[in-house]
Parts: sequence; structure tokens; C-alpha cells
Amino acid sequence: MTEIAICIATRQRPQGITRTLRSLAGLVTERAVTVIVADNDAVKREGIAAAEALRAEGYRWPLELLTVAEPGIPQVRNALVAAALRLPDIAFVAMLDDDEAADPHWLHAMLACQAATRADIVGGAVLREMEGEIPSWMLDHPILRPKLRGGSGVVDLVDSTGNVLIAAEALRALGDKPFHEAMALTGGSDKELFTRMQRGGRRFAWAEDARVTELIPASRISTKWLLMRGYRIGMTDTITALTHSTPFKVATAEAPRIFGGFVLGSLGALTFDPGKRAERLGKLYRAAGKVAALTGHRYEEYRKVHGA
Repeated sequence: MTEIAICIATRQRPQGITRTLRSLAGLVTERAVTVIVADNDAVKREGIAAAEALRAEGYRWPLELLTVAEPGIPQVRNALVAAALRLPDIAFVAMLDDDEAADPHWLHAMLACQAATRADIVGGAVLREMEGEIPSWMLDHPILRPKLRGGSGVVDLVDSTGNVLIAAEALRALGDKPFHEAMALTGGSDKELFTRMQRGGRRFAWAEDARVTELIPASRISTKWLLMRGYRIGMTDTITALTHSTPFKVATAEAPRIFGGFVLGSLGALTFDPGKRAERLGKLYRAAGKVAALTGHRYEEYRKVHGA
């Protein structure tokens, strides 16, 4: 019997998935858990090898290991959800990223919040750990700040699977492939799914004390990466909007934000403060990403794997 499936997508991060799995072995819980790992590299299968090594050591939880050959984050997430929903007596599906480590009380906090709010989807806090040296101004950049909301309770929307608990019944109601596979390498399929669930009347909550720590690799600690992440977010947020409305309505709604982004972003060159400059330019890049989505262009951020 499995009450909770903890699902992790991985690709070319054997050290990362090992760190994630070791953290889950230390959970303080008596609930019936199965951990499912899906590797999106059918050639090297480094994630599978890392998980098998832990299983050979006597891993605490039952491990189900999958290989998903077709490249794409939603493809892997759909395979994880399908495997989880096949488990007898499954009540909840949790998801973490393979660059995260869970606090020992993470699962307990998630379940306590769900019980208190009766939410269909519960999101949790994401702390940051930086790999190597980082300029002090970067620590306060919006993309690198800890993902906190200041308290727990009912919220309008959760926008990421990088620390989430979802009722199995809510996923089952969405059919075989809840994640939008056309967003294979762009990112954003999690926010698109949760936006769709929100429109369908599902209830969301936030568990501030359900914490995981994300390791930010050195290759992401650069102004270029921060700007391109902002571009990608602007693009995928607009793609999500386009799945629920017409291009004309989305363009009309986004026009003031796009204009404001270009105006504020152009002020980025007028300061010697690197933090303010990066934030202002980030608004410009996010606006450009919105324009890209409206004109049919796609930036596939996840073709490149960061970290190990």
C-alpha cells in the first residue's frame, strides 16, 4: 500500500538526484511512501544508476525507476504521474526537482497544511544554496531570493512543481497527460497545469514550513542567466495565457506590461548599481519574452542541463 508517491524527474544530474534521494531517506514520517524517479536520458541513464546504487545500499523507501526517452519536462512529469496513479491506495502525489533536498519535516508540514485547508494542491517554500562565490548584489535578485510567502494558508495559485503536493484525485480527473507536452523544453508546463486547475475550481494552499533547499549551480550565477530566465518566464507566462484565451485578448492585456517593461528596462543603463541594473534589464527581457510568445517564437531553456 502506498499513500504518497514522491516523484522526481532527472536528467544528467547524478549528484543532484543522489542528494535529493538521501534527503528523502531522512524524512520524519510514518506514512506509506513510494519514491518514483524518471530519467529523461535514455542513453546515459545516470539518474537510474544513482538510484540503483542507493537501493543496493538498502534505501529506506520502495523505489520505482523509469526511463523516458522522449526529451521534455512535461513528458517526464506525465510518466511520473501515470506511474504514481497506478499505485494501490494512492492519495497524494508530491513532486520535487533533482536539484533540491527536503527538510526532514517537509512531508509532515505538507500534509498538515493540506489537512488544515483541504486544498487540492499545496506548494512549499524553496530556500537557496549557492555553489561557489556569488556577488552580494545577486543574493537579493528576485530570481535567486528564497521562495517564501511569509505564512501558510489558502492562496490563489501555486506555480511550480519544485516542491508541491497534489491530491491524486485531482490529477486523475485530468486524464492521461495532465502536463502540456508542447512545452517540452521551454519550461512553464507546471504553471500552465495549475492555471488550468485553478480555472477548474481546484483549491490551493501554501505551507511555509514545508521547506526544500535548491542548489544553484555556478553556471547559473551570472547576469546573462538571470536575464534569460526572465525572458523565458515572460514567454511561458504568455504561452499559458494563450492556452486559455485568444491572441488578441492576451496581447491587449499584456500591452501595458510590455510597454512598462521596455521603458523601465531601458533605464537599466542609467545606474552603476549592478543589482538595480540587472533587475531593470530583467523587466525588459521579460517583456521581450512576452513579445516572443505572441509572435510564435520559442526559447527552449531546458536544452541545456545546469549542475551535476
